[in-house]
Amino acid sequence: MPPQKKLRAFVYASCSGADTLAEVGTYREGFGDRELMLIYPDFTGYTGEAVASALGLRALLDHTKGWHHSLSNNIVSGVTGISTPISWNMQGSGTDAATLNNEPVTTIIRNNGYRFWGNRTCSDEPLYAFEVATRTNFVIQDTIDEGLLWAIDKPITAQLVKDIIDSLNNVAREMITAGRVIGLRFWYDPDANTPADLAAGKVKIDYDFTPCAPLEDLGLTGRITDRYYADLGTQLAQLG
Repeated sequence: MPPQKKLRAFVYASCSGADTLAEVGTYREGFGDRELMLIYPDFTGYTGEAVASALGLRALLDHTKGWHHSLSNNIVSGVTGISTPISWNMQGSGTDAATLNNEPVTTIIRNNGYRFWGNRTCSDEPLYAFEVATRTNFVIQDTIDEGLLWAIDKPITAQLVKDIIDSLNNVAREMITAGRVIGLRFWYDPDANTPADLAAGKVKIDYDFTPCAPLEDLGLTGRITDRYYADLGTQLAQLG
C-alpha cells in the first residue's frame, strides 16, 4: 500500500519534466490516485515552490476555514510569478486553465494575486474526483480512530455497540451542523457481523457520507422580457 494511503495523507505534486500543455496531459495519464492532485506550472522562486505553497496553503485553510474548503481560488502569498504564462477567464473555456482543469490538473492563475485553480484529484472514481471528498473521508476515519479509544477492549455487548453508534452519530450531527459535510451516518449491519466475528472480538460499523462539493461550474441562464414594463403606468401615476 502506498504511504499516502497508509497515512491517510493527500499528495500535491508537480508535473515533473512536462513543459507544454500536451506533455502535461500525457504525464497526467500515468496516475489514477484519489490521494493525488497534480499542479502545473510552478512559481518562479525555486523548483517545487508551487507544491510547497500548496502544502502551506492547505494547512492554513484547514486551520482558518476548515478541511471541507478546496485549495482552489485561494490567494497564495509571497510569490512573484509563474514559470509558464497561463491564460484564463471566468467563462472557463478555450483557455490554458480550462485545458489543464479538464485533464484534470490544477493550475495557477493571476487575478488579484496568484491563485491555485482546480479542485480535482487524479482519481478514476467519480465520487472521489474532488480533493475535498478524499480529505473528508480521511477526516472521518481519523475522527473515528481518535474518538473511540474508550471502546477498545470493552466487552462486546448490545449496549456497547449502541454507545459506539450513538457516539459516532453525535459527531456526524456536529459536522453537518457546522457545514463540513452534507450528510454522514453510522449504523450496525447484522449481516456484516457474524457470530464468529463477534466471538473473535471483531465489530464492523458501516457509514456513508456526502462531502461538500466545491462550486466548480456556475451557470446563468438569461432571458429577455418586456414584463418589467407592466407597471410603468402605475409607477408614473405615483410620481404625480
